[in-house]
Amino acid sequence: MSEPTAPAETATGAPSTQPAAESDRALKEPVSHTPRSVAAARWALPVILLLFVALFSALRPDTFATTGNFTTILSQEAVLVLLALGAMLPLVVGEFDLSVGANLGVAATLVAAMTGNHGLSTEVGIAIALAASISVGVVNGLFVAKVGINAFVATLAMGSLLSGLVLWGTNGNVINRNIPEALTALGQNDLLGIPMPFVYVIVVALIIGYVLRFTPAGRYLYAVGGSKEAARLSGLNVTRLTIAAFASAGLLAGLAGVMLTAKLGSANPTTGPDFLLPAFAACFLGATAIRPGTFNVTGTVVAVLTLAVGTTGLQLLGVAFYIEPIFAGVVLLLAALATRYLRKEQA
Repeated sequence: MSEPTAPAETATGAPSTQPAAESDRALKEPVSHTPRSVAAARWALPVILLLFVALFSALRPDTFATTGNFTTILSQEAVLVLLALGAMLPLVVGEFDLSVGANLGVAATLVAAMTGNHGLSTEVGIAIALAASISVGVVNGLFVAKVGINAFVATLAMGSLLSGLVLWGTNGNVINRNIPEALTALGQNDLLGIPMPFVYVIVVALIIGYVLRFTPAGRYLYAVGGSKEAARLSGLNVTRLTIAAFASAGLLAGLAGVMLTAKLGSANPTTGPDFLLPAFAACFLGATAIRPGTFNVTGTVVAVLTLAVGTTGLQLLGVAFYIEPIFAGVVLLLAALATRYLRKEQA
């Protein structure tokens, strides 16, 4: 039996042509059937992930198929998973946040500077970094939902501004002195063999997944992404929900930045923007799986791991250095095409 779905829940956030009453009723009524292509797409990405693991394990059993390699992948990709989940939330409401990468850099630099350069406690340093990142998200939300600036333009400008401020504040220097052990322990320890960064990812993913799937707030966010006008006519506070999505994106970008500094024990002022493309690639690739045509938490996490396994496998095979960005670009293009096709199939 297919699960209740809302026509408003599309990955692209395209406006729905349904009246508000029909859109609200669709949140409760099950769909009578699911196209075979959509049903098959649910598990295509997890299957590809397993095939990648099997293929590279067979080709490089001594280097790829090791506990150390899998542990390294989970630890390294934890930051990207958090950032991808942050980028996903504005997409759910039909908007873009292109500043999440730079926002990650702000948090990473702030927590290192507050604890290393100014001698503040780990707790206070983390609180300051997260507060700054949430504030950036709120400002983005206000620009988009209140002022009416296009999200692409507003967040692109914000990202550029943040990158400049970080370079100005650090004078372009890496912060790596006096980073407290209490901070690095958060990113370098493990729990039952699982790297702590990925443990945090599991907790965060479960919380966001629960909110989006099983609470009214999650359904409202998807409804806004389907059609803002229909959501308004249904009585939803579209402005508040949009700001909340951007603020949550800021929080997750901040968590990713703090985790990055905790893992590395340092903060590079140029770090952050380079995470942006992989994060969006994971969001769009994830929208082709589990709940095809809809941005979703499980799909996003699986997408990050699939890209990571593919990239790691290619590296261990010794492919040319230029193959990796080509691989990422092709995957993003195919994901966007698949998402568009799946949306049409469900229309």
